[in-house]
Amino acid sequence: MNTKLLLGLIVLIACVAIFKKMNGGSQGMSNTISMQEFKNNILNENTYVLDVRTPAEFDGELGHIDGATLLPLQELPIRMNELESKKEQEIYVVCRSGGRSAQATAMLRAQGYNAINVDGGMLAWNALSNE
Repeated sequence: MNTKLLLGLIVLIACVAIFKKMNGGSQGMSNTISMQEFKNNILNENTYVLDVRTPAEFDGELGHIDGATLLPLQELPIRMNELESKKEQEIYVVCRSGGRSAQATAMLRAQGYNAINVDGGMLAWNALSNE
């Protein structure tokens, strides 16, 4: 196995464990907003959206938010430096339903990024679009 990939996986597991301990498991997540609040009050042409799903999901049936940057969760530990220019702004993190984006948000926040998990992910995005 590639050494960088193995190191990235170890960092990912450690960050998830720290996040869960700090937040009492999956309950009490902080730095999270609902998809409705995001879509209605936050999203505009200047909003930085980070999608942490796989490329197949990003291009798949749920689609993606226009302008979103794709960086799969499993690659985040070894590619986080690509986000360095965004360190001073809010990064809104999305995935399919909110689980992976919560993990990515914790990892980013641990490295000093102002990351915010968009709860409900693309499932909630599409539900709001169908209302």
